[in-house]
Amino acid sequence: MGHLGEVVTVQGALRNDVIHVASLQVVTEIGLPIGRRTPAFFARDQFGHEQTLDRLRGSRERFFCLSVPPIGDLTANSNLVELQAAKSRFESQGIKVAALSYDTEAILKGFTQRRNIEIPLIADPDSKIIRAYDLLNPEAVGEYKGMARPGYFFIDSKGVIREKFFEAKYRTRNSGNNVISKIFPELGEEVTGTVEAPHLQLAVEQSDRAAVPGSRITLTAEVRFPRGIHVYASGTKGYKTVSLVIDSPPELEVTPSVYPRAKVLYMPAIKENVPVFEGTFRIGQDIKVSSAYAFSESLGPEGNTFTITGKLVYQACDSKTCFLPASAPIEWHVHVQPLDRQRSPESIRHK
Repeated sequence: MGHLGEVVTVQGALRNDVIHVASLQVVTEIGLPIGRRTPAFFARDQFGHEQTLDRLRGSRERFFCLSVPPIGDLTANSNLVELQAAKSRFESQGIKVAALSYDTEAILKGFTQRRNIEIPLIADPDSKIIRAYDLLNPEAVGEYKGMARPGYFFIDSKGVIREKFFEAKYRTRNSGNNVISKIFPELGEEVTGTVEAPHLQLAVEQSDRAAVPGSRITLTAEVRFPRGIHVYASGTKGYKTVSLVIDSPPELEVTPSVYPRAKVLYMPAIKENVPVFEGTFRIGQDIKVSSAYAFSESLGPEGNTFTITGKLVYQACDSKTCFLPASAPIEWHVHVQPLDRQRSPESIRHK
């Protein structure tokens, strides 16, 4: 965890030996395989600067690389704006952010000027780099022919792919802050709040205050028990276990909660080894914002704020006693913004 370091763009997240992200749908056949050395490339970005993997390296020994779809795609436009907003948070961890697109320098430059993008957007109009990284989307036709599949590579300092994640659904995209929250769980949350509850301290966090249709954001409940107090881990049979229960609006799809690895605790009173959580631990919950056209159109020019309610259900125990079952109400607020529908001038668009 302490050795992450740089970024180029392909959209997704990281995996088990970095951070537990079981809630992601992983499409492993997309992109070069894990363990493969990444091909060298030489290209220009929207500023006319020459870019290579070495020049995109951050201040730490590792970096991950994100490839995004064309600027003409509405979801990609908004996702790049979100990624730009997270740029300083990446760089504070020594991670350099950049993006790869089959768009021309002219298209990327126009988008950059319109939305104040500082992240290098690497132009690959012939899709040579996209093909070299095995990211070509064979389903893309017409003006979208040559575009990349969205997903993240995690690449070490020697240029070897350590991990990769790609979404099964094309229009589901992780926000930049959501990615940060998966790489550095303790640093990636943009919003925090506290909830009063018996026998524990509860902090409520989320990766993003704002999202767009198709975004995936992470909601987190950080639970802290005093010394000697525990709860039974989720899935433990025969016991009242801890669970995070989410009730979200229909426009926000809830994925399964992600719990940490449980500790096995020997209980002298019952002479059993039981999986428990104790101390401080986090329960994560990914929320996917609908990408349906009707929903996008209903947002209006200013977007809408949605309230996500839930509760932490648990029974705190010590070495001798289990206290009465309890629940702590939780609430998150997400402002869903409309998609950026402005396109590049027709004269420079893909034909």
